Amino acid sequence: MLKTTIMRQIGLFLIFLIAPLSIPKTAAQEIDSLKIFENITDIEKLIRQRQVQEAPPPQVVPGTVTPLPQLQDTSKYNPAIRVTVPLDYLYTRKENGTLQLPDNLFFTTSLEGLTFLDTIFYNPLFLPMIFTGKMLPSDLNFYPKKERNIYRGLLISPDKTFAPKLMHSAFVDSVRRDFYKSYPDRVKLSVFDLEGLPSSSKDTEVLETFNPFKELISTETSYSLNAPQVEKTEIRRRYWVYNGDHSFQLSQSYFSPNWHKGGTSNFTFVNTHVLRMNYRKEKVRFNNTFEWRLSVFTAPDDTIRKYRIGDDLIRYYGDFGLDAFAKKWSYSTNLDVRSQLFNNYPTNSNEIRSAFLAPLYVNGGVGLKYNLDKRFEKVRHRRVRLDLHLAPLSFNFRYIGNEKVSVTRYGIEEGKKHTMDLGSTVTANLIYDFNRYITWNSRLKYFTSYEKVEAEFENTLNMALTNAFSTRFFLNLRFDDSVPPDPKFKYLQITQLLSFGLNYKW
Repeated sequence: MLKTTIMRQIGLFLIFLIAPLSIPKTAAQEIDSLKIFENITDIEKLIRQRQVQEAPPPQVVPGTVTPLPQLQDTSKYNPAIRVTVPLDYLYTRKENGTLQLPDNLFFTTSLEGLTFLDTIFYNPLFLPMIFTGKMLPSDLNFYPKKERNIYRGLLISPDKTFAPKLMHSAFVDSVRRDFYKSYPDRVKLSVFDLEGLPSSSKDTEVLETFNPFKELISTETSYSLNAPQVEKTEIRRRYWVYNGDHSFQLSQSYFSPNWHKGGTSNFTFVNTHVLRMNYRKEKVRFNNTFEWRLSVFTAPDDTIRKYRIGDDLIRYYGDFGLDAFAKKWSYSTNLDVRSQLFNNYPTNSNEIRSAFLAPLYVNGGVGLKYNLDKRFEKVRHRRVRLDLHLAPLSFNFRYIGNEKVSVTRYGIEEGKKHTMDLGSTVTANLIYDFNRYITWNSRLKYFTSYEKVEAEFENTLNMALTNAFSTRFFLNLRFDDSVPPDPKFKYLQITQLLSFGLNYKW
């Protein structure tokens, strides 16, 4: 009997010596040289260790003698042989270090309810301590904490949301911060050192293979994200800017024959066109303005003609300048040319009072120009545009090109067709937009030869009713002491018009 027992023990010993040599070792077995995976997967060993730790220590009563255990004949029983077989000897490992389990293990009913979280076998609190640099909490606040119910007013129970997981994550972060502060000498690893480690291409393959959201989130229809071929167009800078104002206004008045104060009924048509062409490149400025005004009204009191010409004006104003030493100032020269197109007659007379190039006004000068363009932030569409030209050296030329027109009416000596005066000129052009619908246009010109003065002050108030219809009030004041004075108005000349009609800007 004893001989049989000895032979059996020798046979088992030889099996344990030969078994590791008969099974080929994989790369994962060679890596597991510290038997870490063996200690984790040896369930029987873990149970024995837990029983030893949980077993209470034997109680010894003072004054008593513990009897010695009786010796038994071990030859009567077969010795219990405990064989620990690691999983490395049963299954092979993949290249990433995980076990290659048989496929039949994945088709059991016990694995039907598993999720991604069921495959995580670790707790973040028991991982190696790695310094992440996050020493301050995310909810850092220097104000005293107020007691309040964070779940008050929620329509969904917090247990059905991510709130418990977020609280657990915050708890893990707080434990790690406390460990950093309490045991800084035990922190041996840092993320800043791990970031420099070379990454394997197999890591990307594992992430793509075991991505649980890859199949959960997908589009029903795939679209191409390739950028369409767009033809490139070179955008050139424009140095010329064009804009204009056009209006067609009407006015009508009627007086009955028995009106107590009397009066003359008439119908007036007013036509106004303003075209602006401005050029600017670097320090060079060149502004041009063309204007044509014509008003025609019926004349019931005139026995010779049925209609008469009221306001008739063609005007060109231009200035050329270079930016000066100060902002908004420029050295400039300007030119103003004015005349009319049609003949104008007094009431019940064939005497021509004015005609084309009779008179012709030409004014030019050299000096400084101030330009202002301001937009108001508090009031939308409110804008001020001002051009002020100061010409200390300028000329004023007058010419009568029709022999039937009296030259003395325009300050020219009898027997001459033209005159020219030297002096100074101040010219100001103002466009003030009160809002989107009301605009005030004003032009002031003052020339003096230090012997006589010629000044004009034009004002136009345009009130838009819609995008197309507007009401316009026009007032023009003119002062000229080179012409014979009027018995009532002296050297002051006034024209005024109120009309309604179409208005267009571009």
